[in-house]
Amino acid sequence: LFENCWSQFPRPCANSEGLRTKECCPVWSGDGSPCGALSGRGFCADVSVSDEPNGPQYPHSGIDDRERWPLAFFNRTCRCAGNYGGFNCGECRFGYWGSNCAEYRESVRRNIMSMSTTEQQKFISYLNLAKNTINPDYVITTGTRAEMGENGESPMFSDINTYDLFVWIHYYVSRDTFLGGPGNVWRDIDFAHESAAFLPWHRVYLLHWEHEIRKITGDFNFTIPYWDWRDAQSCEVCTDNL
Repeated sequence: LFENCWSQFPRPCANSEGLRTKECCPVWSGDGSPCGALSGRGFCADVSVSDEPNGPQYPHSGIDDRERWPLAFFNRTCRCAGNYGGFNCGECRFGYWGSNCAEYRESVRRNIMSMSTTEQQKFISYLNLAKNTINPDYVITTGTRAEMGENGESPMFSDINTYDLFVWIHYYVSRDTFLGGPGNVWRDIDFAHESAAFLPWHRVYLLHWEHEIRKITGDFNFTIPYWDWRDAQSCEVCTDNL
């Protein structure tokens, strides 16, 4: 499920209790219930993952924390209803707005070369703000699940700024895969870029990053521009600042 792909490590669950119970169903402050259940926003449910066998390029099981994600860490998470979203169903699904998430709005991404200098500089300022703002909702893991203890007695999580959070998410999903064996073999098997998940995973990744920047800037019309490499020779803001 894509909800499990982009949630990563919500701050309320990054502790010994969350690791011990393997449950990440945080309370939504709007009604004081887990997953906003009292308001019909969602409910706590078992995580559903594919039972399809691994391909021959990955012959092991129980070696890498990312196998059958996120079961190494959590096997119960919030399942949001309707147009609600977020790790506690306290937000709207991407593309939806309003107190009841009933308003659908399309976002248009622009070529950065078609933007004015003022618009380009605002984009850069938002990235700089993201680099200097600790993300209030998510943390990153600094160790493997095994290193945190059987009952989660040694949680290993760290604060991170909003910009680096997405650098880390991309690294975490695409880093080399541990295959074990003699010499503790690591192999360059990149499941984010060398599988059928390439397009949908990066789509959700972009939407999540965009959403987090909107939250810290308060600019809910913000969209991440795209850049055509053929414009490189005439794009000073691209080459000097990005």
